[in-house]
Amino acid sequence: MATEHVVTWICHPDDFLPEYVDKISAQMEERWAQPCAKHGFSFRFISANELVPVCADRPRLWHDGVDLLETRQAYIVDDVSGDPQATHFLRGIYRAIDASDSVLLNRSLVGSESLERDKLAILARASVLGVRTPKTVALPFGRYARRGLDVVREEIGEGPYILKAREMGIGFGVLKLDSFEQLRAAVDIVSQTGQNYIVQEYLPNRGDLRVAMVEGKFVASMLRSPAEGSYLSNISQGGSASANPDVAAVMHDVERIVASLQADYLCVDWLLTDDGPVLGEWGTAMAEFSSLPEPARSQLADAFFPWVGRLLSDGEAVAAADETG
Repeated sequence: MATEHVVTWICHPDDFLPEYVDKISAQMEERWAQPCAKHGFSFRFISANELVPVCADRPRLWHDGVDLLETRQAYIVDDVSGDPQATHFLRGIYRAIDASDSVLLNRSLVGSESLERDKLAILARASVLGVRTPKTVALPFGRYARRGLDVVREEIGEGPYILKAREMGIGFGVLKLDSFEQLRAAVDIVSQTGQNYIVQEYLPNRGDLRVAMVEGKFVASMLRSPAEGSYLSNISQGGSASANPDVAAVMHDVERIVASLQADYLCVDWLLTDDGPVLGEWGTAMAEFSSLPEPARSQLADAFFPWVGRLLSDGEAVAAADETG
């Protein structure tokens, strides 16, 4: 099987307004262009609604009459959505690529898929490692969601709280609630969305520290800070970022997390509270370099593409060994 040095980002744009999708897509393509050229890669976006996964003699992924899995390439699958049916379809694409000879960059760790995206699974894994995490309660589904409220009151107290989907990113749909009464009303609303939600204690903080690790080594860091009067530090939600802040306070825990997951690529996010760092979450290849300010962006890109190249080369070696018996 031939190898192509292509990174394809499979996205699901229907959760957002078209103008927002166009803005983010143009920004990412601009920021990926120079690093791709430097390292001999090309980059493209493909919308999931243009794809049809198939299993016949082998996994296939059809796009405009072409089987994308006919050659070995690298993929990032944006496999979360506010639409449960879309989520299941995205996971089908993810699994078809994962079963193929191509490289699924989301799968940069050892363990369940949930450890790539599910905030409850991430925090549970971290807590058994002794890493400090926010108090978190997963709400039951649908009409049973209110059954979680007494547990929230027992575990977290009277507020304030953060309410967020277990598997969404970029600060989408994250609510800060100041009282138990507000939480109860918000739970009544989100219980009808078909999404799973968690409630966390609200921890005042001065920002969100991201630490990027590639093949077990520290590469770059970023500090995201919320705008004045805001509580979200995500850049897409109005936060600002600075490059390469000091990471000494979290590096021991970051290295333990990476070792536990046997993670080749991982970005670990920390809330910087007055009482010390608290784990927010971590991310695999979807937490890529384009959102970082320079020079951290270039540092991470210069580690990212050689890593992808080695994965593709390893796949070639495995295929050659299989062919020779």
